[in-house]
Amino acid sequence: MEVSRLVAAASLLVAAASLLAAAYLAAKLSSVLGELSELRRELGELEASRRQLLEKLKELEEALRAAQQPAAQAGSAWYPAVSGEVRAIAYILPSRASTPAWRERYGDRIYFYVYANLSEYAELIDEDFAAISKVYNTVIVVVPADDAARFRANLALLDSIARKRGLRILWAVFPKWKYGREEDYLAPGTPMNRLVLDVMRYLAGLNSTWRVAVWYGWSNRANADDVVSFYESLPGDLKSLYACWLDQPYAEVARGLAQKGVDFLVVTELYSEAAISAFSGLLKRQMVVTGYYGARSPEEWLSGISRKISLIRGVGRYLGIWIFYDINDGHGEEYAAYRPEWGAVPDPYTLEVKPASP
Repeated sequence: MEVSRLVAAASLLVAAASLLAAAYLAAKLSSVLGELSELRRELGELEASRRQLLEKLKELEEALRAAQQPAAQAGSAWYPAVSGEVRAIAYILPSRASTPAWRERYGDRIYFYVYANLSEYAELIDEDFAAISKVYNTVIVVVPADDAARFRANLALLDSIARKRGLRILWAVFPKWKYGREEDYLAPGTPMNRLVLDVMRYLAGLNSTWRVAVWYGWSNRANADDVVSFYESLPGDLKSLYACWLDQPYAEVARGLAQKGVDFLVVTELYSEAAISAFSGLLKRQMVVTGYYGARSPEEWLSGISRKISLIRGVGRYLGIWIFYDINDGHGEEYAAYRPEWGAVPDPYTLEVKPASP
């Protein structure tokens, strides 16, 4: 009997101890839950404060952009992300001598600069450059990589006309296939690579040259590593002039270049509103080239282009307009930002229509 009482007493003691332990754990858990709830509340308050600070920072950034915006003058259109330092427009064929013959014969109108005798078109080009200079300070001239006899003389003539009109040139070199596959220019020592570098060296020696952008983009190998490797292979004197040119289908490459933190200029052709919104704010140094299709008046063009420019994101983006004139050129795009019959050049920075001639 005595043993049974002792066992029962021990069991009661164990049960009591268990109850005490459970009570202690429950109290501790309640305390922890209380502390967790308090931490969540404090975290919520911090998150609310963070959102308020981000909103304030955004307001301050917008105010700073407004203060720094060169084109933000009385009566001007103001695009927060766009810099007025570089006002560029693409140019290929003279507006009064545009013909599909170059595309029909050579597959691309840019061969006009390879095989035409530009001295025969000098007055017409000068007339166009004079009109361009009413609004823009930079002309984007698209050329292939070539070494034909007339090519360099034609480039030199463009340089002299640009200097006369106070314009600098962003050369856009679309390599094409003179000595092999176009993408071979990426590989040092190949005939296409040597050709592209020779063209870049020649352009570097012209007085009006601002940058030399080299086209990149193939569906079977579009990646940022190609571009970075090509840039790193360039001689030092060409690195400062180099820019990468990306068509809209290859704009995703710009995302990879941004991740690599490249410090050279990247030109991105972006025409759809979705593409402008998605890819215009990626890089520290970026030019957004865009255009408006099918305008029948300078006012219509201004209305269409201003909507697209307003979607550009980032800070200090350069703007390039595609294209000065492209009617009856065999390409059929009709993005012309100017027509001789208008007698005026629409200004996307001020939304004014300016006379093409003095």
